[in-house]
Amino acid sequence: MKSRSFFRTLLLMGLAALILFACQSKEVTSARVYIQQENWEKAIEQLEAAVESNPADAEATYLLGWGYAERGDWAGMKEMFDKSLAAGSKFSKEINMILDQKWVETFNSGVKLIGSEDLDGAAAKFREAVNIDVKRPEAYANLAITLIRANKLTDAIDVYNQLLAIQPDNVKAMNELSRLYMQAEKYQEAVETAEKTLAIEPDNADGIYNLALGYDYLGESDKARAQYEKALANNPDDFDLTFNVARIYFVSGDFNKAIELFQRVIQANPDDYESNLNVGNAYLSMADEMRKTLIQKERDGKEVSEDEMNQMKKLYEQSIPYLEKAIEKNSTDANIWTNLGVAYVNIGDAIKGKECFDKAEALNP
Repeated sequence: MKSRSFFRTLLLMGLAALILFACQSKEVTSARVYIQQENWEKAIEQLEAAVESNPADAEATYLLGWGYAERGDWAGMKEMFDKSLAAGSKFSKEINMILDQKWVETFNSGVKLIGSEDLDGAAAKFREAVNIDVKRPEAYANLAITLIRANKLTDAIDVYNQLLAIQPDNVKAMNELSRLYMQAEKYQEAVETAEKTLAIEPDNADGIYNLALGYDYLGESDKARAQYEKALANNPDDFDLTFNVARIYFVSGDFNKAIELFQRVIQANPDDYESNLNVGNAYLSMADEMRKTLIQKERDGKEVSEDEMNQMKKLYEQSIPYLEKAIEKNSTDANIWTNLGVAYVNIGDAIKGKECFDKAEALNP
């Protein structure tokens, strides 16, 4: 009985093998032999013939897709894998493994090429990675960064838009895209992109800053200032933000508020050229406004008090150390020498005033 059972088992195994072999076309069988030998060109020839005779063959299309992947034909690979999966999920695990392997290999090649400063080569590899798997965001992000380094802003913008087409809630990509729009001087697009960021994350610091900067570039000072103030509340130690808020106040004529904020920047960086210059010019502007007011007062037959004169003089005095600090950093700007000369003359130091005017004249005859 045992012997009969044993031979029956062998017979069943043999029949199963025959059935399996019978289900596999001779082209697929030959292709598998070539694949074992790593002779992909011959394997592809056999598999193309198999697919031509039976386009719905899940195994033949899967293997042909693999062959195209080895050749680097990503479009052909995708077409065959899609056909295989349409015929069933039998080879889905193998397909996903191949996609992952090829994506990682290609992506890492791009990273290495960035390290060697081959930006064109890196961009080509990241584009390949995108073609291998369009749903993985890392390749898009690295491609965009590579294009930015190559100063191809328009291409980088296109790539971020492609990324957002597959990941519409990718806030990091939106922030990068908004910054790129500003670099490309597309300020309205920058604002619209920042608004999308804040619709998803209302307190996103980068989104708030980008929106403020976009409004700033568009000349919408009130909206810019509101966003800058909001951003500054979230990042009180961000002195770039502090500077931008101060600049908005300066441009709008709120010199006291501008001075307060510029001085915060100077406290952190005493040698900040633009902040020192702006504080000096803010004091000078307030002094000049007061001088015009007092002149008009005299013309109207009203008496100008000594306190008013001293107040005006003090404003001129306060401008001097900041303008002198700015000149230390940039002594070739005739306008700074002129402004410093105005300040000295109005505090009664005509000699220093003349020296400054002479230097301004020498720089800009």
